[in-house]
This record gives sequence, structure tokens and C-alpha cells, in this order.
Amino acid sequence: MGRKDLSKLVAELKTRKRIGVRDLARLAEVDASTVSRALRNDPCVNEERARAIRELAEQVGYRPRPLRSKHAQAVGVLIGSSRADRIGGKGEHFLERIAWIAQQILGERHLHVNLECILRDEKPTPIPALVQQNRVDGVLLAGHPPVDLVRAIRELDLPAVAINDSVERLGISSVRSEPGPAIHECILRLAAWGHRQFGLLLNELESPTAKARHQSYQTSLRDIGIEPDPAWLVSDLPGELAGGREGVRQLKARGPLPSAILCSNDWLAMGAMQELHLQGCRIPEDISLVGHDDLPFCEDLEPTLTSIHRAEKEIVAKAVDLLSEEIEHGIGEPREILVEGVMVWRNSTGMAPARRAGQS
Repeated sequence: MGRKDLSKLVAELKTRKRIGVRDLARLAEVDASTVSRALRNDPCVNEERARAIRELAEQVGYRPRPLRSKHAQAVGVLIGSSRADRIGGKGEHFLERIAWIAQQILGERHLHVNLECILRDEKPTPIPALVQQNRVDGVLLAGHPPVDLVRAIRELDLPAVAINDSVERLGISSVRSEPGPAIHECILRLAAWGHRQFGLLLNELESPTAKARHQSYQTSLRDIGIEPDPAWLVSDLPGELAGGREGVRQLKARGPLPSAILCSNDWLAMGAMQELHLQGCRIPEDISLVGHDDLPFCEDLEPTLTSIHRAEKEIVAKAVDLLSEEIEHGIGEPREILVEGVMVWRNSTGMAPARRAGQS
């Protein structure tokens, strides 16, 4: 880092209410664990480097957080929400399941759970009392939490891990589902059954998981020589039954319906199934339909719903493991762990209509 850049960064840090270990690490161009060891006079850190780090800390006014005499044996679970009185928002059933699974796993590890909803659209986002008052050893975050909140938590040097988000967006370790291989398998098999038009219904495009699904969808189509048609994509739909019905209507308004439709969750897929039935379409004879999450009701629909299984308990368990590691050993470089989804084939998918006609 050049002298001019260094001076600029030092000046910027001096304006902050609190300077954290990560800020010092960026300034010293080392990782956060090296800074922590240097400030503790750990002999494993080169003496000259440790002295330079301590001098930088003094220069920018760094003050360490008071150390606890012991851990609180408690974890905060912060869920981004559009309403303060409920987890997630309308149609965000995934977040309700994640909150429940997190409470189960943390309880099994004999840890207290403090669950709190965070309003996404409140600016600036206030730091929850459980964090400010040092009542938890670390936090799990889900529901696309505001970046300014995560930044504030990082500046407090509090261990934090995100669920179904990204290191790139938040700057903290994250565990999320990876739909790519399953979507690739889905499109390849449907293409082998004669399908050439693939609709995609998404409830959003901004979250890391939605972006991953959209990217995998586009890449998989191009791999089999099909250029994605923008008319096949409908996004910003409500993440529930009404979203699936609206998605089908929008596709139909743009032209002939694709012979295969992929949905971002099973609720959208069930709504799409209802709308297709109302319009006289047979599943899978006329249109193949694919959901995501593999919820229990997929087996109860008629026809049963093909879906991508997302290992939600595994995702949360890995996030808890990462958080426990940071609580015990200190905050290191953020890591991103991906848990691959798996295709579960059922009766809502089959050969394309043209292929069926050729065989009759």
C-alpha cells in the first residue's frame, strides 16, 4: 500500500466511532488473526511486524473490546424481515424453517438462542441490543441482512456467519445452497426428453441464491446450444402460490408457454400448477414443472412434484460449525461453503409434447 493510500485510510479510520481488528488487518495488509496475535504479544508473530501493528493501532486510536471472563453460551439468530413482528416476510417460508432448524441445532449443543427479526428497509439499521450489550458469543444471520448492520457487527469483532448469502456481499463467512449441478442435471435430462423452451420463475433476482439459480439456468441452456430467451424469465414474483399463478400468466402473455418451467421454490411451483390446470394444460403431458426445496407436500400433489432437494439442516449445521470455530479460535479470513442441491424426480416432468406425439 502506498504512503498516500495509507494516510488516506488512517484518516478514514480515525473518523469512525469504533475501529475493529479487521480494519487494522486491512491497514497492515495482514489477516485478522495475525493482528489479534500481535496485540496479545504472541511470540509466534514476527517481533518487527508485531511492533508495526501495535504502532498502527495506537495511531488510529484502536481500543480492544473488554474481554469476557467466560463465554455467554448464547448465540444470536438475526433474520432479515420486511416486518418487525414476524420472521422473514410474506411467502418467505424458507426463513421460518431456517430459524426453527437453527434453534434445534443450537439447543442440541446446549447453547441459548436469542432470535430477533431485523427490518431490511430501516436505514441506518440499528444494532440489536443483544449484540450491543455483549449478551451473545456470536451471531447467525439469514434473510439477506442489511450490509450496514453486518459491517457494524464486524467492527465490534463479534463472530458472525451468514446463511444463504455470500462473502462477497457481506464480508463474513457464509454457508449457502449451490443449485448449479442440480439445475444442470435437470435441464440436460429435460432436453434429452425433447424440451427446447425452458421457463424460469423467480421471486427475486438480488439475493446470492437467486443469482446462482439464474446463472446456472443460463449456463446450462448454452451448454446444450440453446440461447436463453428473456421472455422465458419472470422475476420479482411473490414467493408463494400467488407468485406461481402470476408467473404463468406473464409467460402466457408473452407468447406460447415453454414446454418446461423451473420455479425458485415449491410454493411457486404449486401455484404454477394450479394456474396451468385452470388454463387446461396437462402436467407433464403438455408442460413439465420443477420446484425447489423438496418440501413434504411435493409427494402429496397430483401429479407429484419434481423438485431440487436443498439440505437445509446441513446448511445450518455447517454455519453453526463455522461460528463455533470463530468463537473458540478467533475471527479469521471469511470462508464460503457451498452445499449442493440434489434432483428428486417425480411425476410432474416427462417428455416434451412433440416427442410424445412422435411416439404415438
